Amino acid sequence: MSDRLVFGVGPVRELVAARPRAITVLYAARERAEARGKDPVAGLVDTARAAGVTVELKPLRELDRIAPAGSRHQGAIAVTGAFAYADLDALVRPGTPPLVVLLDGIQDPHNLGAIVRSAYLFGATGVVVPEHRASEVTGTVTKASAGATELLPIARVPNLVRALEELKQAGLWACAVAASPTAKPIGSLDLRGPLALVVGAEGEGVRPLVARTCDLHAVIPMHAAGVGSLNASVAAGVALYEVARQRAATGT
Repeated sequence: MSDRLVFGVGPVRELVAARPRAITVLYAARERAEARGKDPVAGLVDTARAAGVTVELKPLRELDRIAPAGSRHQGAIAVTGAFAYADLDALVRPGTPPLVVLLDGIQDPHNLGAIVRSAYLFGATGVVVPEHRASEVTGTVTKASAGATELLPIARVPNLVRALEELKQAGLWACAVAASPTAKPIGSLDLRGPLALVVGAEGEGVRPLVARTCDLHAVIPMHAAGVGSLNASVAAGVALYEVARQRAATGT
Protein backbone atom coordinates (compact mmCIF):
# COMPACT_ATOMS: atom_id res chain seq x y z
CA MET A 1 0.00 0.00 0.00
CA SER A 2 1.40 3.36 -1.01
CA ASP A 3 1.01 6.64 0.82
CA ARG A 4 -1.57 9.16 -0.35
CA LEU A 5 -1.19 12.90 0.03
CA VAL A 6 -4.38 14.74 0.95
CA PHE A 7 -3.99 18.47 0.52
CA GLY A 8 -6.09 21.58 0.96
CA VAL A 9 -7.62 22.86 4.20
CA GLY A 10 -11.12 21.50 3.52
CA PRO A 11 -10.12 17.98 2.43
CA VAL A 12 -7.60 17.62 5.26
CA ARG A 13 -10.18 18.84 7.77
CA GLU A 14 -12.63 16.16 6.59
CA LEU A 15 -9.92 13.51 6.82
CA VAL A 16 -9.05 14.59 10.37
CA ALA A 17 -12.72 14.42 11.35
CA ALA A 18 -13.38 11.05 9.70
CA ARG A 19 -10.15 9.08 10.18
CA PRO A 20 -7.51 10.86 12.26
CA ARG A 21 -5.71 7.59 13.03
CA ALA A 22 -5.11 7.05 9.31
CA ILE A 23 -2.91 10.15 9.15
CA THR A 24 0.81 9.47 9.48
CA VAL A 25 1.70 13.16 9.72
CA LEU A 26 0.12 16.51 8.92
CA TYR A 27 2.46 19.08 7.40
CA ALA A 28 1.26 22.64 7.95
CA ALA A 29 2.71 25.93 6.77
CA ARG A 30 4.42 27.54 9.75
CA GLU A 31 3.62 31.05 8.48
CA ARG A 32 -0.10 30.30 8.59
CA ALA A 33 -0.24 27.92 11.57
CA GLU A 34 1.35 30.53 13.82
CA ALA A 35 -0.76 33.40 12.49
CA ARG A 36 -3.66 32.45 14.79
CA GLY A 37 -6.70 34.71 14.50
CA LYS A 38 -8.96 33.60 11.69
CA ASP A 39 -6.40 31.68 9.63
CA PRO A 40 -8.02 28.30 8.84
CA VAL A 41 -4.67 26.51 8.89
CA ALA A 42 -4.16 27.52 12.53
CA GLY A 43 -7.60 26.17 13.39
CA LEU A 44 -6.90 22.96 11.48
CA VAL A 45 -3.64 22.44 13.38
CA ASP A 46 -5.45 22.84 16.71
CA THR A 47 -8.17 20.37 15.66
CA ALA A 48 -5.64 17.83 14.38
CA ARG A 49 -3.53 17.97 17.53
CA ALA A 50 -6.63 17.56 19.68
CA ALA A 51 -7.46 14.43 17.64
CA GLY A 52 -4.02 12.97 18.29
CA VAL A 53 -2.57 13.66 14.84
CA THR A 54 1.16 14.28 14.57
CA VAL A 55 1.65 17.80 13.19
CA GLU A 56 4.88 19.17 11.75
CA LEU A 57 5.19 22.86 10.92
CA LYS A 58 7.28 23.58 7.82
CA PRO A 59 8.06 26.64 5.73
CA LEU A 60 5.52 27.26 2.99
CA ARG A 61 8.14 26.74 0.27
CA GLU A 62 8.82 23.23 1.61
CA LEU A 63 5.14 22.34 1.31
CA ASP A 64 5.32 23.56 -2.28
CA ARG A 65 7.98 20.89 -2.91
CA ILE A 66 6.03 18.13 -1.13
CA ALA A 67 2.71 18.73 -2.89
CA PRO A 68 2.05 17.46 -6.44
CA ALA A 69 3.11 19.93 -9.12
CA GLY A 70 0.48 22.57 -9.79
CA SER A 71 -1.66 21.68 -6.79
CA ARG A 72 -3.11 24.22 -4.38
CA HIS A 73 -2.28 22.80 -0.97
CA GLN A 74 -3.36 25.95 0.95
CA GLY A 75 -0.72 25.31 3.60
CA ALA A 76 -1.93 21.83 4.66
CA ILE A 77 -0.79 18.38 3.49
CA ALA A 78 -1.72 15.13 5.24
CA VAL A 79 0.22 11.94 4.61
CA THR A 80 -2.02 8.92 4.89
CA GLY A 81 -2.16 5.35 3.63
CA ALA A 82 -3.72 4.22 0.38
CA PHE A 83 -7.40 5.02 0.05
CA ALA A 84 -9.64 2.52 1.86
CA TYR A 85 -12.24 1.37 -0.64
CA ALA A 86 -15.55 0.02 0.64
CA ASP A 87 -17.19 -3.29 -0.17
CA LEU A 88 -19.98 -3.07 -2.73
CA ASP A 89 -22.64 -4.27 -0.32
CA ALA A 90 -21.74 -1.47 2.11
CA LEU A 91 -23.21 1.01 -0.39
CA VAL A 92 -26.72 -0.42 0.03
CA ARG A 93 -27.73 0.70 3.50
CA PRO A 94 -30.96 -0.51 5.11
CA GLY A 95 -33.62 2.03 6.02
CA THR A 96 -33.12 4.38 3.08
CA PRO A 97 -33.62 4.01 -0.69
CA PRO A 98 -30.10 3.33 -2.01
CA LEU A 99 -28.67 5.66 -4.62
CA VAL A 100 -25.45 4.19 -5.95
CA VAL A 101 -23.49 6.04 -8.64
CA LEU A 102 -21.46 3.84 -10.99
CA LEU A 103 -18.81 5.54 -13.14
CA ASP A 104 -17.85 3.97 -16.45
CA GLY A 105 -14.41 5.05 -17.60
CA ILE A 106 -13.97 8.34 -15.75
CA GLN A 107 -10.21 8.83 -16.04
CA ASP A 108 -9.82 12.49 -15.20
CA PRO A 109 -9.23 12.86 -11.43
CA HIS A 110 -10.86 16.29 -11.35
CA ASN A 111 -14.02 14.89 -12.94
CA LEU A 112 -14.04 12.00 -10.49
CA GLY A 113 -13.64 14.35 -7.54
CA ALA A 114 -16.39 16.65 -8.78
CA ILE A 115 -18.78 13.70 -9.25
CA VAL A 116 -18.07 12.35 -5.77
CA ARG A 117 -18.76 15.81 -4.35
CA SER A 118 -22.12 16.01 -6.17
CA ALA A 119 -22.97 12.45 -5.17
CA TYR A 120 -22.39 13.25 -1.51
CA LEU A 121 -24.32 16.54 -1.61
CA PHE A 122 -27.32 15.03 -3.41
CA GLY A 123 -27.71 12.08 -1.06
CA ALA A 124 -26.02 9.18 -2.81
CA THR A 125 -25.20 6.20 -0.61
CA GLY A 126 -22.01 5.39 -2.47
CA VAL A 127 -19.93 5.51 -5.64
CA VAL A 128 -18.51 2.63 -7.67
CA VAL A 129 -15.43 2.88 -9.90
CA PRO A 130 -13.85 0.10 -11.98
CA GLU A 131 -10.30 -1.08 -11.42
CA HIS A 132 -9.31 -0.56 -15.05
CA ARG A 133 -9.60 2.42 -17.42
CA ALA A 134 -10.55 4.70 -14.55
CA SER A 135 -8.99 7.11 -12.09
CA GLU A 136 -8.14 5.90 -8.62
CA VAL A 137 -8.92 8.00 -5.55
CA THR A 138 -5.80 10.12 -5.19
CA GLY A 139 -5.06 13.32 -3.31
CA THR A 140 -6.06 15.28 -6.41
CA VAL A 141 -9.44 13.53 -6.44
CA THR A 142 -9.93 14.26 -2.75
CA LYS A 143 -9.07 17.94 -3.30
CA ALA A 144 -11.49 18.19 -6.25
CA SER A 145 -14.20 16.57 -4.12
CA ALA A 146 -13.68 19.15 -1.33
CA GLY A 147 -13.13 16.21 1.02
CA ALA A 148 -16.24 14.25 0.04
CA THR A 149 -14.10 11.17 -0.66
CA GLU A 150 -13.58 10.95 3.09
CA LEU A 151 -17.33 11.04 3.78
CA LEU A 152 -18.90 8.84 1.11
CA PRO A 153 -18.21 5.11 0.64
CA ILE A 154 -16.44 4.37 -2.64
CA ALA A 155 -16.11 0.82 -3.96
CA ARG A 156 -13.59 -0.29 -6.58
CA VAL A 157 -14.67 -3.34 -8.58
CA PRO A 158 -12.99 -5.53 -11.22
CA ASN A 159 -16.09 -5.67 -13.43
CA LEU A 160 -18.72 -2.93 -13.66
CA VAL A 161 -21.33 -5.15 -15.34
CA ARG A 162 -21.04 -7.74 -12.60
CA ALA A 163 -21.36 -5.01 -9.97
CA LEU A 164 -24.51 -3.75 -11.69
CA GLU A 165 -25.96 -7.24 -11.70
CA GLU A 166 -25.26 -7.63 -7.98
CA LEU A 167 -26.96 -4.32 -7.25
CA LYS A 168 -29.96 -5.33 -9.34
CA GLN A 169 -30.20 -8.60 -7.41
CA ALA A 170 -30.26 -6.49 -4.25
CA GLY A 171 -33.36 -4.73 -5.54
CA LEU A 172 -31.97 -1.67 -7.30
CA TRP A 173 -33.12 -0.44 -10.69
CA ALA A 174 -30.29 0.51 -13.02
CA CYS A 175 -30.46 3.70 -15.06
CA ALA A 176 -27.77 4.76 -17.51
CA VAL A 177 -27.36 8.37 -18.52
CA ALA A 178 -26.91 7.38 -22.16
CA ALA A 179 -28.45 8.09 -25.54
CA SER A 180 -30.20 5.07 -27.01
CA PRO A 181 -33.35 4.33 -29.07
CA THR A 182 -35.28 3.72 -25.83
CA ALA A 183 -33.82 6.64 -23.86
CA LYS A 184 -36.26 9.11 -22.33
CA PRO A 185 -35.77 12.59 -20.87
CA ILE A 186 -34.51 12.10 -17.35
CA GLY A 187 -37.32 14.21 -15.86
CA SER A 188 -39.94 11.83 -17.27
CA LEU A 189 -38.55 8.76 -15.48
CA ASP A 190 -39.51 7.66 -11.98
CA LEU A 191 -36.21 7.61 -10.12
CA ARG A 192 -37.52 7.60 -6.55
CA GLY A 193 -36.90 3.95 -5.72
CA PRO A 194 -33.64 2.08 -5.05
CA LEU A 195 -31.42 3.19 -7.90
CA ALA A 196 -28.07 2.51 -9.52
CA LEU A 197 -27.21 5.52 -11.67
CA VAL A 198 -24.57 4.95 -14.34
CA VAL A 199 -22.56 7.81 -15.83
CA GLY A 200 -20.04 7.38 -18.63
CA ALA A 201 -16.91 9.21 -19.64
CA GLU A 202 -17.07 12.39 -21.65
CA GLY A 203 -17.02 11.55 -25.36
CA GLU A 204 -17.22 7.76 -25.07
CA GLY A 205 -20.24 7.70 -22.79
CA VAL A 206 -21.52 4.49 -21.19
CA ARG A 207 -20.11 1.42 -22.93
CA PRO A 208 -22.68 -0.70 -24.85
CA LEU A 209 -22.46 -3.79 -22.61
CA VAL A 210 -22.87 -1.67 -19.48
CA ALA A 211 -25.80 0.19 -21.06
CA ARG A 212 -27.52 -3.06 -22.04
CA THR A 213 -27.30 -4.23 -18.43
CA CYS A 214 -29.36 -1.22 -17.31
CA ASP A 215 -33.16 -1.22 -17.06
CA LEU A 216 -33.58 2.41 -18.09
CA HIS A 217 -31.77 4.89 -20.29
CA ALA A 218 -32.02 8.62 -19.62
CA VAL A 219 -30.99 11.65 -21.62
CA ILE A 220 -30.55 15.20 -20.35
CA PRO A 221 -32.39 17.55 -22.74
CA MET A 222 -30.19 20.30 -24.14
CA HIS A 223 -31.26 23.42 -26.02
CA ALA A 224 -28.12 23.64 -28.14
CA ALA A 225 -25.63 21.13 -29.51
CA GLY A 226 -22.87 23.34 -30.86
CA VAL A 227 -20.30 22.29 -28.23
CA GLY A 228 -21.11 18.59 -28.04
CA SER A 229 -22.23 16.80 -24.91
CA LEU A 230 -22.10 17.90 -21.30
CA ASN A 231 -18.95 17.42 -19.27
CA ALA A 232 -19.18 14.11 -17.39
CA SER A 233 -19.19 15.72 -13.96
CA VAL A 234 -21.85 18.24 -15.03
CA ALA A 235 -24.05 15.47 -16.46
CA ALA A 236 -23.68 13.51 -13.23
CA GLY A 237 -24.61 16.59 -11.19
CA VAL A 238 -27.72 17.25 -13.28
CA ALA A 239 -28.83 13.62 -13.05
CA LEU A 240 -28.23 13.47 -9.31
CA TYR A 241 -30.17 16.69 -8.80
CA GLU A 242 -33.15 15.22 -10.67
CA VAL A 243 -33.11 12.12 -8.46
CA ALA A 244 -32.90 14.30 -5.34
CA ARG A 245 -35.67 16.56 -6.62
CA GLN A 246 -38.03 13.65 -7.20
CA ARG A 247 -37.29 12.10 -3.84
CA ALA A 248 -37.75 15.39 -2.00
CA ALA A 249 -41.07 15.99 -3.70
CA THR A 250 -42.47 12.71 -2.41
CA GLY A 251 -40.57 12.48 0.86
CA THR A 252 -38.66 9.33 -0.14
